[in-house]
Amino acid sequence: MSFQKENDNKKSSLVNRVDDTTYLNCEIASDTPKKLDFLFLVIETLQINAADTLFLKAKNIGLSDEFSSRVEFWKIRCSNPLRKSYAFSSLSTDQIDSLVKLISSMADNLYPLIRQLLSSKESETLNKERWFLFSNRLKSLIRERMNLQRSYVVSLLSDENNTFFRELLLILSLSCGKGGADRLKASLYYQT
Repeated sequence: MSFQKENDNKKSSLVNRVDDTTYLNCEIASDTPKKLDFLFLVIETLQINAADTLFLKAKNIGLSDEFSSRVEFWKIRCSNPLRKSYAFSSLSTDQIDSLVKLISSMADNLYPLIRQLLSSKESETLNKERWFLFSNRLKSLIRERMNLQRSYVVSLLSDENNTFFRELLLILSLSCGKGGADRLKASLYYQT
């Protein structure tokens, strides 16, 4: 990841940072809670009993303090302003880091399913069938948990091309493997 840093001569040069704690000249994007919550919805769509798996995975990767109970996890996810039960709170950088690690770890396990959905080498009928099942399940979760009075939610539910869903799957696929958490975290920031 490259960021600008001014040197003594007032010329800008690029500095590579692989630091987990800070990004110079960067701020967390305003849509970060929404994006993280929707990534969790995609994970719940792809895996049955995802809630139990999320807590087990959090414990296995050492995040049990951040996700001590389902209520705490629900409170974090309610920072998404599109939810029916929206909490007027913002996510701390530690919470974002924990969520990023958890999403990246879950994406590793779900990569074969993500790849099948994004594959262009499958037969067209099989791909359409998979997308039909995936999008119906995801739209069902959105109807259940999101505020249907919001125009953004309505547009997601009426989108036949599933553009946003494909974008979410692509983000999940890039969150897999070595450096996946760093790639996901970098996508949540913008340069100031």
